[in-house]
Amino acid sequence: MQRRNVIKLGAAALGALALTRYKPSRREWHGRGFGANLSVVFQESGEDADRTFSAIEAEVERLENVFSLFRPHSAISRLNREGVLHNPPEDLVALLNMSKEVWAATDGVFDPTIQSVWQAEHASPLPPAGFGTIDVQRDIIRFEKPDTALTLNGIAQGYASDQLSRLLQRRGQAVHLVDLGEFAAGDGDWRLGIENDEAQRLGYADLENLGLATSAPGAMIRANGRAHIVHPLGRAPVWKTVTVQAQSSALADGYSTALSLMPKPEIGALDFRALGIVNVWLESHEGDVIQMG
Repeated sequence: MQRRNVIKLGAAALGALALTRYKPSRREWHGRGFGANLSVVFQESGEDADRTFSAIEAEVERLENVFSLFRPHSAISRLNREGVLHNPPEDLVALLNMSKEVWAATDGVFDPTIQSVWQAEHASPLPPAGFGTIDVQRDIIRFEKPDTALTLNGIAQGYASDQLSRLLQRRGQAVHLVDLGEFAAGDGDWRLGIENDEAQRLGYADLENLGLATSAPGAMIRANGRAHIVHPLGRAPVWKTVTVQAQSSALADGYSTALSLMPKPEIGALDFRALGIVNVWLESHEGDVIQMG
């Protein structure tokens, strides 16, 4: 999950543009989670801001106990060790089902079973088991093949952003912006600059009740010299950066991960509206930017 430490999407634009309207009553929370600096901005209402801050911290902690590969007792770590998880957390079931939708829409390019490739960093890894071999039920998650391992790093931060957005909505903080490396916007006029990992401005996106995520395969390089975003068939990333604006931050996160590995004709063949995608920005390795939507 360290790519969020490397690429910060629109940080300068966030301070300069997005908060102007609400600055007199805004409140900000800053912390750590999912391997990155996290922030939440909201317009103060009658709710005690300190209690909202505490609720945010508790929710981040709860979600890391589900999705973090760095916590031995998280739900996903236990599933990877044992190959089966009885009575899994609802969040894990929900995100695996969403991941299956992205997997199917991208013809298997988005595949969380690539964690086995990461685990074999210095060996000659076998192809990943394939996400179709994961049996996901409300009461049990089971691996159908041995040596299977999952990572949800390409979508979990977006899902966590959405959950924090829903938390703020429940607490009466309708005007808010969540930044966990991916963005989830509530009510309000939020304009974010889109920047690559060299801080070059590629464009901007207006968000209201939408999500935004950027993937940059070359922003972090693995020990074997390859990009941290892994194609299940071992192919190289196609794009330098991909930014997706979608109906949720989880969808934006998952599709930005997958689209970074897909050529333009395959991306153009996707039914954006049916998939919940609003806009896509593709940056080539030569620095050209294509907007689709």
